[in-house]
Amino acid sequence: MEIHISSSRFPRSAIGQHRMKTAYATTLCNGEGYLPGVEALGKSLEAHGTKVPRIVLVTADVGADARTRLTKQGWQLREVEPLENPNPSTTQLFERFRNVFTKLRAWELVDLDKVVVLDADMITLQNIDELFERPSISAAPDFFLPDRFNSGLMVIDPSAETFERMLEALWDTPSYDGGDQGFLNVLYSDWYAMDVSHRLPAGYNLQNFIFQFLHGHPSLKETLLREAKVIHYSVQKPWLAKPALTGGSEAWWNAYFGAHPEKSS
Repeated sequence: MEIHISSSRFPRSAIGQHRMKTAYATTLCNGEGYLPGVEALGKSLEAHGTKVPRIVLVTADVGADARTRLTKQGWQLREVEPLENPNPSTTQLFERFRNVFTKLRAWELVDLDKVVVLDADMITLQNIDELFERPSISAAPDFFLPDRFNSGLMVIDPSAETFERMLEALWDTPSYDGGDQGFLNVLYSDWYAMDVSHRLPAGYNLQNFIFQFLHGHPSLKETLLREAKVIHYSVQKPWLAKPALTGGSEAWWNAYFGAHPEKSS
């Protein structure tokens, strides 16, 4: 089954007047394994001056202590039901993919006009509030498949109708990566052909793993980090490794220790 979902229902003039209700949103589900990521993401957004509210979609398996920590750090919590991954062969190989489709519940935030959705394994290196002037759906190209978008960061217009159509398509729509990214690229299959305003520069979703290929190009590393707006730790998660001062890892640890100054000594 293949469906197509159209782009933004908001005219650029309304966006530019900043009268919309907006928020950043991320997801914490399938336990608390990504809690350090949410904390670092929140601190990085705060450190770069945004005043836009931050929402974390949490599932019932996120405990009271974690919820208290996130609330104290400025996150607004919204409890949601997890969405099961319809690709069991993927979840058998990668447990972390079990509830990745829960991210789709960001489309249920219908009290908001526009939401910037970020994965919990991302941090911002600059203020990115300008993304709220982008139409839905906006995203950066995937590193390996540039005519498809990476769903780690997306600008969306929440819509109950869109979410219901997603649910209808969930179990019948193929996903090339077994996750939400492949699914969404089917639903928004014309993303690459949309107006250029839907395509974000790569610096809004810089994959941290590329730094392992740049050992012989230190100046390029410095340039990428200087110009990047968002780093995506899509492979190795910094909080599951020893603190490192290479590539984009130093930036993540700076953000995390900003959220936990008691751990920085």
